[in-house]
Amino acid sequence: MSEAPVEKTDVRKLARAYIALAFAQDEAKRYVKNHGTHTTMMPLLTSLEMTAELLEEILQHTLPENDPPELSSMMSSSLVM
Repeated sequence: MSEAPVEKTDVRKLARAYIALAFAQDEAKRYVKNHGTHTTMMPLLTSLEMTAELLEEILQHTLPENDPPELSSMMSSSLVM
């Protein structure tokens, strides 16, 4: 079974979604830091982390391997945060 090729615009949209998710994750972590750890926030933080990891994995599989090293290092969620 072969997979359909991913359009360049689709990869860009995925990358933008990943960045938006990383910002949302950062804001949620900042909220918890400023207002104390609330047990009600933990499922949100966990789901944001899981979603970021899944998007990162998808992007790593869809981007060509001959991309410049800066792009692959930019994909690391620890660098985006």
